[in-house]
Amino acid sequence: MTHDQMLYSAGGYVIAWFRWQLMGDAYAASVFTGDEPEIMRNSLYQDQFVDLN
Repeated sequence: MTHDQMLYSAGGYVIAWFRWQLMGDAYAASVFTGDEPEIMRNSLYQDQFVDLN
């Protein structure tokens, strides 16, 4: 899909990222942060990289 089409098909992770970044939503942040972020356990997102530096 094109960049413009993406704006109209935002999935759960996109919405969670916006809620975390724009609203400070701690529950949404837990998808990406903490000891065991949910996105790292999702089998559809297996090629994730965590830079601890």
